[in-house]
Amino acid sequence: MEGANITVLIAFLAGLASFLSPCVLPLVPGYISLISGVSVENLKGEGGARSARRAVIFNSLAFNAGLSMIFILLGAAAGLVGAAVISNPWVRWIGGAVIFLFGLQLVGVLKIGALYRDTRKFSDDKPRGLFGSFALGLAFAAGWTPCIGPILGGIIGLAATSGGWKSGLLLSVFYAAGLAVPFLLTGLLLNQFLGFYTWFRRHLHKVEVASGVLLIAIGLLIATNNVTRMANLASRIIPVNAESWLDQRVKQRQGDATNAPGAGAATANTANAKPAPEIDLKTLDGQSYSLASLRGRVVLLNFWATWCVPCRQEIPDLSAMQRDLAARGLTVVGVSAEDTADGVRDFQRALRQDYTVVLGTSAAKAQYGVVGLPKTILIDRAGRIRKEITGEHTRAQFEADVLPLLDEKEAVSLNGQG
Repeated sequence: MEGANITVLIAFLAGLASFLSPCVLPLVPGYISLISGVSVENLKGEGGARSARRAVIFNSLAFNAGLSMIFILLGAAAGLVGAAVISNPWVRWIGGAVIFLFGLQLVGVLKIGALYRDTRKFSDDKPRGLFGSFALGLAFAAGWTPCIGPILGGIIGLAATSGGWKSGLLLSVFYAAGLAVPFLLTGLLLNQFLGFYTWFRRHLHKVEVASGVLLIAIGLLIATNNVTRMANLASRIIPVNAESWLDQRVKQRQGDATNAPGAGAATANTANAKPAPEIDLKTLDGQSYSLASLRGRVVLLNFWATWCVPCRQEIPDLSAMQRDLAARGLTVVGVSAEDTADGVRDFQRALRQDYTVVLGTSAAKAQYGVVGLPKTILIDRAGRIRKEITGEHTRAQFEADVLPLLDEKEAVSLNGQG
């Protein structure tokens, strides 16, 4: 799930940048006072009354829930629409260009007044209870959207190219968190916030410029179809998979070559290789499919989904490897645990898969520790897991590990004897 980790980090930072923008930051104390019914002066009091703090916490949570819902729905909708059209290069170019222009707006090169128009309606009436705070959050977000339009537009564009509504939903959740979490903390630590704001307001324009530079970079990556490649590169620099950084360093010191960058699978220590679990798989025609039937061949087991953009990037290379290396003993198997047979068939009309594609289950994903897509498992001729690969890989990267396994002509028994 490396790519997703990098993009959700971008989304969270974008939400934080929205909170720190000139059209949001100065208004936060007033809104906290409005939704809680507690004056700013009382909130500034040392500690504050317990009931006042409780009102701030619960009403802020309700307000932020309404606030977040708007952004989450926008992100999910963008991901849903984007999944249907992202294969068209013109869509990527246009989307990337729009985000690029948003970045120029924030940097100050462009001046599009409509993007900073504020449509929020202010009222002195306190919202009634938690539902009132929730409704105010909905209204506030809808009116706030033009004000933070450039940053939000960049995240919506990133969601549209993320590969589906689930990815768009995830990105927008983290964007909303970047905006909502500091909002809530401000209510609890108002004195500290006011001190921070007194110092920070001189730097508000710098936040806009930094956000603009980030959007320009995102726009260029989307237009050139390099978002997933950037995420994959970043994930190699920053270990973000299920293993901790410490675990990886320990394994390297112990000489576990399977985790060493650039190491081929043939150099791996097979003493600790474990048998590949037998999982419940069905062909697109509903027939059972067994990994055990592939014993004696090298299996590249690729977990993927039709909505996953990095998965799509790998498919042409996987098809080519199946065609070119099948005679040497390679079998590529694509496992989709999140699509129906009809959904896969529809997908294959647009993007051909010249290898076996089967349907798995959530239990199958759990048995192989799949928490993000794509994930690839390399299984040797003896049916043992020799390497696990998370994230998008190129053909050259796959073959660095597959070719040594193909050279192991003799199937080795699971107890390590030939």
